[in-house]
Amino acid sequence: MNSKTTKITTFTILFIIFSTFILLNAFSHIRATLTDRLYSDKPVLDNIIIIAIDDYSIQKIGRWPWNRIVFSEIIEKIKEAKAVGIDVSFFEHSSSDTQLSATLKKNNNLVLAAEINHDKHYQPIFNTTSGFANLLTDSDGVTRHVALTRIQDTLPFAFMIFQKSWNPAAEIPDKIATINFAAPPESFTTYSFADVLQNNYNFSNKIILIGATAPDLHDTYFVPTSRGTAMSGVEIHATIIQNLIRNDFLTNQSRPGITILVLIAGVLGMFIISRLKIQHALPTILSTLAIYAITSIMLANNTNYHLDLFYAPLALIIFTSCGTSIHYFNEKQENKYLTNAFGKYISHDLLNQIVAHKHNLNLGGIKTTVTLFFSDIRGFTTISEKLGPEQLVTLLNEYLTAMTTIILDHHGTLDKFIGDAIMAFWNAPLPEPNHTKLACTAAVAQVKALKQLQPQWAARGYPTIDIGCGLNTGEAVIGNMGSTDRFDYTAMGDTVNLASRLESLTKTYGVHIIISETTHALVKDNFKCRKLDAVKVKGKKIPVTIYELCIDYDEKFVEKYEEALQKYFKRNFKESLTMFTNLLKTKENSTSCKLFIERCEHFITEPPTDDWDGSYEMKTK
Repeated sequence: MNSKTTKITTFTILFIIFSTFILLNAFSHIRATLTDRLYSDKPVLDNIIIIAIDDYSIQKIGRWPWNRIVFSEIIEKIKEAKAVGIDVSFFEHSSSDTQLSATLKKNNNLVLAAEINHDKHYQPIFNTTSGFANLLTDSDGVTRHVALTRIQDTLPFAFMIFQKSWNPAAEIPDKIATINFAAPPESFTTYSFADVLQNNYNFSNKIILIGATAPDLHDTYFVPTSRGTAMSGVEIHATIIQNLIRNDFLTNQSRPGITILVLIAGVLGMFIISRLKIQHALPTILSTLAIYAITSIMLANNTNYHLDLFYAPLALIIFTSCGTSIHYFNEKQENKYLTNAFGKYISHDLLNQIVAHKHNLNLGGIKTTVTLFFSDIRGFTTISEKLGPEQLVTLLNEYLTAMTTIILDHHGTLDKFIGDAIMAFWNAPLPEPNHTKLACTAAVAQVKALKQLQPQWAARGYPTIDIGCGLNTGEAVIGNMGSTDRFDYTAMGDTVNLASRLESLTKTYGVHIIISETTHALVKDNFKCRKLDAVKVKGKKIPVTIYELCIDYDEKFVEKYEEALQKYFKRNFKESLTMFTNLLKTKENSTSCKLFIERCEHFITEPPTDDWDGSYEMKTK
């Protein structure tokens, strides 16, 4: 399975998992806690007043529960208010009910608290307007919601106060609303119950809620804005009334909306961010999360809309991590592939570079300048006839191993073995600035290594092995060549063909290494070379000057040889013949001298045509 398919499969599985969690409302506690961070301080309405049944009032009036005449008295004190909600349980009769009942009948701006508990409806004993004061507390102990709906023909306490004071025609929303807490506890204007009894305050056109704030009365709740301090139930009802007046209950992101954000975050993480390098991916993730957080805060403050702070950020992190892991695993596989593909053909140092810079490789057919190398065993057919199959294989393997090691040690790329012949090249698949020098150094090293191996093979009864090498530098097409089912990483082009022809010419001129003029131009300051001839290889009309890359350099011989060669090119065949003949006396095995002696003798009797350019046209490959 390739990287793209793996990513798509992983993305699909993760998206299904996230969608399932969203559908099941999983991790609701964590999500709610994160969303609580979006609340910020806002001003509260100054026309909503809380009269607190606090510790001070209990000390002044007496032990709770109070005589209900106290409530009758305070109602008379605040009767000019638009509406009064009393968040106190009047579910049982007492001896002081008569006076309170009469007071309630005289004032039609009152709402008393009812309660629904285990499907049982607890109504006040007094025949006046009431609403259930139940609040919804989440399983983490935080109150965030209120049921704005009709239950057993009873409407919510806060809604009844809102209807009586603000909008008599208001319709119940019939929903579970998320309370928009504007501020921390004790932010609404609050008067002590005892103070209101003793003093005269102007509560005209105010909405008043009377309720317990004393801790010992246990009517407090933790809310998103608590900051460690519980909020009294009466203040929560005040907040609900404010939300009704302002019509600013919170809107939490819907499940489809969360799913869409997860989809966007997943695509961004899996297919974009994961492709970045780690030093770029990490800042990108952090920046994206920061932008998401800032956007969430702005939406919460300006539109009362709460984005989910859990699933989308988590999806971005998880999808990015999985995508990065897939990339990492894929790189490991690619590294393994490269190691398997090139490990037997190139040096370990070059292989490490390929693995480290594989994105810079363009494996598939590129034109680049390379130095090509061909070598061949002289008289291999005769050698093979003298040895049995097992001996021949042993000898050939030892020879090829030694020669290949030298090529790889000099950063060359082994192309192929063609029987006893070796083809290699330098400067691909990765660039090598000194590729021509490295190739020539390797060729010289092979000839010297062969001389050291010859005595060992002779001691075992093997025949003497000698080789010829041809090198040429120029442009070639490098890449994977072949069919879709079988291909090789190789080089193709005229540069390759010429290198092969030069290797064949080593037999003709009796030398070990022949290099082309392009190769010579690049290494003439590093190696001792002898200009051999100018030839037209088979299939080519343009002559090529060829040079011997000398192993044992005789400066005087080379100087005299090149001087004789110059005479030859200038048609001074008699002088050239004399010079080559003299050279032959000092270097009896100089095949090249014998070659030019024959040519000079021929041209003395049969001079060349006027258009002769000094080159010799080869009739065979």
